[in-house]
Amino acid sequence: MHKRLMLSIAMLAVGAAMLAAASVASPGSAQQQASPKNSKSSTVRRGGILKFTLFAGIENIDPQRSYYVPEWQYEWLTGRMLLNFAHATGGRGYRLLNDGARSFTVSRDGKTYTFILRRGMKFSNGTPVTAKNYEHALLRVLHQNVGSPLASFLTDPASVEIVGALAYNSGNATTVPGLRTSGKYKLIIKLVRPNALLPTLMALPPTQAEPMQLPFSPITTAPCCGFSGNAGLPSAGRYYIQSYVPDRAIKIRKNNFYRAQGAAPTPGVVNGFDYDIGVQQDQALLLIRNGQSDWAADGLPATAWGPIFAQYGTKGRARVFSTSVVDYITMNNTKGPFANLNVRKAVEYGVNRTALVNIRGPRAGYPQCSLLTPAIPGYKNCTLYPKTPNLSRARQLVSGHTGDHINFWYTSSTTGTQIQQLATAHLQAIGFNNIDHRAFQSGLFSALGRRGNDYDFAIVGWAADFPDPYDYVNKLLSGETIQDVQNNNTAYFNNPTANRLMNNAAKLKGQRRLTTYGNLDNTIQRRWAPIASIDNRNDREFFSSRIDTRSIIQSPIYEIDLGKLGLR
Repeated sequence: MHKRLMLSIAMLAVGAAMLAAASVASPGSAQQQASPKNSKSSTVRRGGILKFTLFAGIENIDPQRSYYVPEWQYEWLTGRMLLNFAHATGGRGYRLLNDGARSFTVSRDGKTYTFILRRGMKFSNGTPVTAKNYEHALLRVLHQNVGSPLASFLTDPASVEIVGALAYNSGNATTVPGLRTSGKYKLIIKLVRPNALLPTLMALPPTQAEPMQLPFSPITTAPCCGFSGNAGLPSAGRYYIQSYVPDRAIKIRKNNFYRAQGAAPTPGVVNGFDYDIGVQQDQALLLIRNGQSDWAADGLPATAWGPIFAQYGTKGRARVFSTSVVDYITMNNTKGPFANLNVRKAVEYGVNRTALVNIRGPRAGYPQCSLLTPAIPGYKNCTLYPKTPNLSRARQLVSGHTGDHINFWYTSSTTGTQIQQLATAHLQAIGFNNIDHRAFQSGLFSALGRRGNDYDFAIVGWAADFPDPYDYVNKLLSGETIQDVQNNNTAYFNNPTANRLMNNAAKLKGQRRLTTYGNLDNTIQRRWAPIASIDNRNDREFFSSRIDTRSIIQSPIYEIDLGKLGLR
């Protein structure tokens, strides 16, 4: 995801099974999840409002444009997708369950999916949910004016391609023949070619049912679209967005009309969540310690973690989880110094990956030069570039370009600023001497994703949308996915040979697919070095004394499961 900017090491052992569960879904694999009698969440006190902070804010309140971890964490609860990932830990968290869809079938040729909806579902304003609402959401995803990052997943000739979706997304058609409804409760999706990844994509938050009033243009506030007062931005999940003031606050409350209607109920322990936006990480730490806030949704300063772990350990209010997150340097391959392969490789050799991990504080993660992380099936250890710099090699490669101008974009949080300062020192050690900086409080990834921008260098992160190497290699590096806005390929790497290799890998299945992707990851880094991977990041969390620590549950997809989080 974010772009998700942000699944566990243990998942590597079950990589093949995990892939089957998540990307080769079938009606039989989408059964109701059990609710154990003695589950931890069953004993947590219900009710109350949780208080969170964000420094960087969110990038998109629009459900079809959202792609940042904090956004998907609450949209997992506000959305009613056709299918959903189980609210469970470890490998069980990758199971696909029927949610808005009571069932679905696949045609014999594998190209037509028919979803039968549950009857009686309602949006938070009481409006019934029908197949038209799911169709409308998918049309918004595909509409070029909306600019959804998920569009490239549904228009990919090498993977999932809905009939007519590419022409519609390109502005060359006004309809999508591969999307249609039959009656109020049947949605039919027709693909150009068979691909079993489609059900997994129908579990991602941007595909959730949407009110027909949502326009084919970005939504930036709530209430919106003719809804007023507490109606906010209606949704059909357990919760909905009651209000959003950009860069100030988000209020999320329970959908009083939510009924599971036979699906595994989306958990919802508390009555809502209040996000206070623009709070610096140092201030967020004080607020949590004082019980004035319960959690910092986008993290704490690096200097906080040593004292926190010394005082609380890692089994109570403080936690450390392994994740799928890879942090990496994205370099603009289309302009400036990083259009040159040798200059990009100079960064690969000259950056100090170990130092960039350590500056985040204790238990931050592990340095690596691969794009895939150990949590993703197909991961292959990268030994191409060093964890600590080889400056002599870097300086040889950068010869003749040290005076080239570099626009370095970064997030201006406490940690983001420290990382920028350290990375700038690395660039200077390589020999670069003409570096400008641009700080972003929020919206960095969206700005990087706008084609034609003038950035040269930035450090970002990526977390898996689902456990398949395609979600890393193709989504971050395929030139065939580049669009005007909301690009995931922020390096704008577009090499015909690499594109062909990625397309061929996407068509494979089973262990051959995984092995090919692991090798391809290393091949791309060796031959073209379009980005420079830094680390596999851990998820470190600290909660206020108000939180019942038994309710702290990690999802392998969405990290902290806000639906299960409760007060003491």
